[in-house]
Amino acid sequence: MARVSLVPRGNRSGRGRRISPADLHLEAPVDLRALTTLLALKRRCEELEEAFRRSRRVAGQLSRHLKTVAEVLRLCSGESEPGRIVQVAQARIQRFCPVDFWSVLLVDSEKSCLTFESCGGKEMSALVGCRLGMGEGVAGRVLRTRSPLLLSRGASPAAVPGVPEIPEKLAWTQVLALPLMSRGKVIGVVEMIRGNQGKPFRRRDVRVLSLMLEPMAVALENSQLLKRSEELSVTDDLTKLYNSRYLNACLLREVHRARRYRSQVSLIFLDLDGFKNVNDQHGHLAGSRALVEVGAVIKNMVREIDVVCRFGGDEFTVILPQTGLEGARIIADRIRRRLEETVFLEAFGFLVRITASFGIASFPDHAGSEKALIQKADEAMYKVKGSGKNAIAEAV
Repeated sequence: MARVSLVPRGNRSGRGRRISPADLHLEAPVDLRALTTLLALKRRCEELEEAFRRSRRVAGQLSRHLKTVAEVLRLCSGESEPGRIVQVAQARIQRFCPVDFWSVLLVDSEKSCLTFESCGGKEMSALVGCRLGMGEGVAGRVLRTRSPLLLSRGASPAAVPGVPEIPEKLAWTQVLALPLMSRGKVIGVVEMIRGNQGKPFRRRDVRVLSLMLEPMAVALENSQLLKRSEELSVTDDLTKLYNSRYLNACLLREVHRARRYRSQVSLIFLDLDGFKNVNDQHGHLAGSRALVEVGAVIKNMVREIDVVCRFGGDEFTVILPQTGLEGARIIADRIRRRLEETVFLEAFGFLVRITASFGIASFPDHAGSEKALIQKADEAMYKVKGSGKNAIAEAV
C-alpha cells in the first residue's frame, strides 16, 4: 500500500518557512481509501462550517429579539396608562413584524365582553371603545383556547363570517390573533392584520410575538389593578357612586379650571327628607337598598359631564362643570321631580315615596373655593329643610 504524505510544493524538507494549506499537495501514488477519507473529512468540515454560520445567524436573530423584548419590558414598565402601554409596545413590535392593521382587545369581566382598547390603521380606528362578545370572532376563539390563531383568506374585501372584529370593507389576507397572557391568565387578545401586499406570517413570528407581548400584558394588567385600586379609594361601597374624597378632589379641579378659563361650576347638595322613617319601618337592609335606588335616579337625571357623589348618610352632591346658577336649578328640579314621582323598594314588596331638599351654589358667584362652595350649597339645603322640604334654595 502506498504511503500518503503531505509536503509543501518546492520544498521537500518542509523546513525554513511557514506552511499554508494552499501549499500542501498529495505525493503520488495516493491510496484511494485515504483520498476518500480526506474528501469525506473535507465535506464534513464544510458542513460544520455552514452549520456554524447558521447558528451564528440564529443567535444574532435571537439576540435582537431579546433586546426588543427587553426594550418593550423597560418601556411598558414606565407607563401606567393603557393607551401609552399599547403605543410604546406596538411601535417596537412593528419593527420586528410590520403589519397593516392591528387591534388590542381587553377583557371586561364586569360586562362579560372584550373591549377594543386601541387600534392601528385608519380603517380600524373607529372600533376603539366598541365591544365584542366573549365568544365572538377570532378574538373569542383565542380567548377560549388560550392559543394563537392564524386565519388566511383571499384579498376580497367582502366580509368573512366569523370575523366581526374586522370592518367589512377592509381588504386583508391574514389575521394573526395572539392571547395576552399575564400571570397565567388571558387578559385580552392582540390581532395583527396584513393586507393584500403583506408577506405571510411565519411560524417564528408567532413564537417571538408571543414573547414580546408578555411584558405588554403584564403592564396592562398592572394598569387595570392600579385603576381599580384608585376607583375603590374614591367609590362609595354601597351605591358605587363617588365618595366625599372624590368630591373634594374633583371640585378642586373644576374650580381651578373655572378660574383659569373664567367660566362657572355649580354644586347641588341634596338631603333626603325623613329618610330615618324608611329604616325604622322597613329595616336597614331596605334602607340601604333605597339609597342605591336614589343614587341611580340621580345619575340618570344628570349629564355625562356631571359628577354624582354620595356625601355621606342620605346626603348626595352633584358637580356641574361649566354650569351657572340657572342651569343648576334646572337640573336640580329635574332630579327633585323624578325622586318625587318614583316608587322605591318595589323589589322588596314595599311602596316607598322619597323626596329631598336641595341647595345650589355656584362659583364664582357664591364662593371662591371648593370648600366654600360645599358650605354654601349645604347652607342653602338647610334653608329648605327648615321651610317645608322637597324644594330648592339658592345660596346667598
